[in-house]
Amino acid sequence: MFCFAFNFHTISIQNVNKNILSSLLLAFIAGGISAVFKVEKISLGLATMIDAIVIYVDYLLFYVFNNWIELQIIPFLVFTALYIIGYLIIWLCIYHQVKVQVKQLNHKL
Repeated sequence: MFCFAFNFHTISIQNVNKNILSSLLLAFIAGGISAVFKVEKISLGLATMIDAIVIYVDYLLFYVFNNWIELQIIPFLVFTALYIIGYLIIWLCIYHQVKVQVKQLNHKL
């Protein structure tokens, strides 16, 4: 017979509220910065760079503020590497999808 032990960790209501509000603000900033792509005077490359940097700083500040990552070099480097990899994967997927849609539109013309 197997016996499983669960170790529950309780957190205060203030921490729950802080985490919820932080998550909402984090998402609001990350979603709002996409407006940079609507500015016609900014090149796509510059807009992507602004978007990537703002989201990176946004995530990093909230992660440190909420103690979701430790403010040490190894967690910081892991966070940075995972962010870069994730951002590149997402943008490569978006790029591929847009390329397919443009090809389909050009074929219809």
